Amino acid sequence: MGRGRGRRRPGRRHLARLRLELPEPFDFALSTTRFVAFGTDLATRFVDGVLHRAIGGRDVAITAAPGGVDVDPLDEETRPVVLHVLGAPFDLEPFYTWASGPMAQLTMRLRGFRPPLQPDPFEALVTSITAQQVSLFS
Repeated sequence: MGRGRGRRRPGRRHLARLRLELPEPFDFALSTTRFVAFGTDLATRFVDGVLHRAIGGRDVAITAAPGGVDVDPLDEETRPVVLHVLGAPFDLEPFYTWASGPMAQLTMRLRGFRPPLQPDPFEALVTSITAQQVSLFS
């Protein structure tokens, strides 16, 4: 066994991956597409089907699961951030009712998409500035 493999880091307790239920409808693939389509975001990365989010200095792994997501680690610090990042606060039913006429086909195709959110205003501001395409030739 290689050096450091198979051993836990001192002071770090092992937390099991736990299921976090999300309001239906929820489609993990649709809701996380933005993390693939718009390139690397160092706070939230999508790698090999796993959404990784930095929360409180820890890597939190989020994967699709029936009725929600599996989160490792899931605790009182990570739970509200994961729910927010995955758009759980949105009540989608009023939108679906409103859009049932002119956008019925689109809403059926995208049913379960929850807009991902930034967990705090500072991060939203920094992300919006750093994600802009800047032309050095203008």
